[in-house]
This record gives sequence, C-alpha cells and structure tokens, in this order.
Amino acid sequence: MKYFLQMSLVLFILWSKSSQAQQIHTLSLKEAWEQANDNYPGLHERKYLIEEFKIRKKEAQSQALPQVQLQAQSSFGTLNGSAGAFFPVPGVFNVSGSNAILNPDLNNVYNTFGSVLVDWTIFEFGRQRSAVEAAQYQVQAAESGYQATGLSLQSKVTRLYIDILYNRANLQWAQANAIRLNNIREVTTSLARAGIKPGADTSLAASSFLQATANQQEWLGKLNASKINFTEVVPVQSFNLSENGFLKSDIQHLKTDSVPITHPYLKVINDQISYEQTQETLITKEAFPSLSVLGGLSTRGNSINPDGSMTPGLTSGFSNYANNYLIGLGLSWNISGIYTSSLGKRRVKQTIKGVQAKYDMQKLQMETALSSVNSRINQQRIQLIQNRLAEQESRKAYDLYLVRYEGGLISLTELLQIQSFLQIAEKEFIEAQQVLWNLLITQAEVSGNFNYLATQFN
Repeated sequence: MKYFLQMSLVLFILWSKSSQAQQIHTLSLKEAWEQANDNYPGLHERKYLIEEFKIRKKEAQSQALPQVQLQAQSSFGTLNGSAGAFFPVPGVFNVSGSNAILNPDLNNVYNTFGSVLVDWTIFEFGRQRSAVEAAQYQVQAAESGYQATGLSLQSKVTRLYIDILYNRANLQWAQANAIRLNNIREVTTSLARAGIKPGADTSLAASSFLQATANQQEWLGKLNASKINFTEVVPVQSFNLSENGFLKSDIQHLKTDSVPITHPYLKVINDQISYEQTQETLITKEAFPSLSVLGGLSTRGNSINPDGSMTPGLTSGFSNYANNYLIGLGLSWNISGIYTSSLGKRRVKQTIKGVQAKYDMQKLQMETALSSVNSRINQQRIQLIQNRLAEQESRKAYDLYLVRYEGGLISLTELLQIQSFLQIAEKEFIEAQQVLWNLLITQAEVSGNFNYLATQFN
C-alpha cells in the first residue's frame, strides 16, 4: 500500500509538470526576433527619426511656395515729420518728403494700415532642389540607421537566445554529473556495508556528490539570469525554448565570401556621404543670386480729411483710405557669400573625405572579420566532431570502469578520475558548441543574413 501511494504521488507530480509545460509557449528564434522588433524602444526611436526627416523633407519642399506676409495696424500718435532719408532695415532705405503740416492745430491723429506682401523666389540656381535632395538623403540615412539597428538587435536577441540554451545545457550537464556521482555514492555505500570497500570511500563519494549538487545551483542561477536578460529585448514572462538545436555536431558551414554593398552597416555611411555631397553642391550655389517675383497690396487710413481738418473719435482712423499696389522683380545677392561659400565648400570636402575614410574602414573591418570567422567556423566544426567522439569514448570507458568498481576490481579514486574525464569531455563539447554558435552569429551579422540560424531554432 505504501509503495502504491508513493508511485501515485510521483505520477501526479510528473503529470502536473507536464501539464504546466504544455501551457508555456515554446518560443522559436524567429518569433523572438519579431517580438523584439515590435517592442524594443531602441528600434522605435529609429522609426520616429525616419518620420522626423520625412517631415523635414516636406518642409524643404514647402520653401518653393510663395511667401505671403500679412500685417494690419491701428494706431494713435503724433504726425510730426521731417524730410530726410534712413535705413529702416538692412537692404532697404526710405526717403521722406516735405515736413509741412496741413493744419498746425493737429497734434495727434488716428491711423490704420494693412498690407499683404508676396515674395516668390522663381530662380535660385537649383538651391531649393538641392535642399530637397539633401533632405531625401537624410530620410534614406534614417531608414538605413533603422535597418542597421534592427540587424544589431537581431544579433543581440540571437546571442541572448543561445546564451539561455548554453546555460540550460550546462545545467543538464551538472544534473547528469550529480546523477552519476549519486549512483557512485550508493554503490560505494553498499560495498562499504558489505566490507568490500573501506568506509572512508563513502565520505569521499558523498563529498563529490555534494560538490555536483552545488554546481547545479550555480548553473540554475545562471540560467534564470540569462532568461531575465532575454526579457530586456523580448518582453515575455513565461516561455520555453526548443530542447533540440543547441547540441549538434553536424552543423553546416554556409561560407559567405564578401560583404554585400547593401549591408545596413555600410549603407548608413554611404547615405551620409551622399548627403554631404549634396551639401557641397548646396553651399556652392549659395554664392549665386536669387530672382523673386514681388507683389503687394496696401491700404492706409487716417483721421485727417482732404481739407486738412481732423475727424475725432477712435474710429476716425478707418476713413480717408488710400489704396495702393506694387509689383515687380527682385534680385537678391549676398556678395560676401562668394567668399563664405568657398570656405564652406572646403569644409564640406574635408567632411566628405572623413566619412569616406570611415566607410572604407568599416568595410575593411567587416571583410576581415568575415574572412576570419569563415576560417574559424571550418576549424570549429572539426573540433566539435572530435569533442563529440571524445565524449562518446569517455562514456564507454566510464561504463566499463563502473562495472569493474562494482566488482571490487578498482578503487574509488580511479573511478572518480574516469568520471572526471567524462565530465570534462561533456563540458568541452558544450563549450565548443557555444563557440561555434557565436561564430555563426557573427557571420550572420557581418553578412546581413540570419536565414540559416532561423532554420536551426524553429
């Protein structure tokens, strides 16, 4: 009856864990990428930056529209005048007429004034077109920055995903060691009770088992920490990862010979070069004049009647209107801009050279990294196969030595040494696997292609 209750309890616990595991979603690597793209704030920042530069482009395009200015005034003040000339604003001067007053008794009058001015630049040697072109390159640079951030995020998510699998594999490795050492401890206890082995072997076996259980706790903590780190980019609370995929000895090597010129890391710099080149063209055109169509309407009223008398009252300024219009062509030319634009052009040329050097350096680093990682992947695959064979041979040796120990043919120290060889072989296989996955992630990031990794963890 007691045995039946114990078995029932074990089956109930296993059924509960199985039901709980079925309720937790198994997250594939591709799903992790999608959730990160939808929720990661750093990617949203880049998306908003694209919209900002699109609006800036529309602002640049709006500069081609006529500039319309409206003003309306109603004022009260003196009308003392004096003949002469002055500069009211830079580029404009005004000449006043006679200072004779129609009625010496008038000291203050009411005035109204309103005007509408249209200033439409119709020709400026392509400056406006170059400004729109520069704004478009800013949009493209923002889009390339978004793609580059997305690729970097994809790499980060993949590394965190692999890190969870790595820590889980180490936890399973630690659990397997604990199970083997517990088995050795039980066998040692039985042999000691039978008088075949000394009692001191029991303490040694127990010590080894306790060390293995402590190692389990270490890897359990690392596994939980890696899951928390994963939620920084993938906001999921409860998830499982596939049991298959991490420990493989038959991983293919998809060699990539060159870095594509459309790679986001290169394209974002190339767009910056195009923008600076457009800025150079724009600065060159700043030295040329601009031609505008000018037009204006104005109306002016005051409280002075045609006969020289003044109409009292606040509304008297809205009488005796004089309406005028003015149309013409205007040429604006900043003469000093001929010199300043040459300085600006020289400055931008240096900027272009600097950005071009940055592009060349980035491309060289990526091509060197790709060649290096291709070479390492090939050697790492060979190492991984050898590590797997070493693990299998160590397992066979351990099983044989365990039988010999149970028969009293070897000492506990010898068995623990063989078990240690197996433990090291298993650990080296896990480490070699982790190195290979990280190399494949680097290759995918540098080549801009994560398709192979997506098929390995689906």
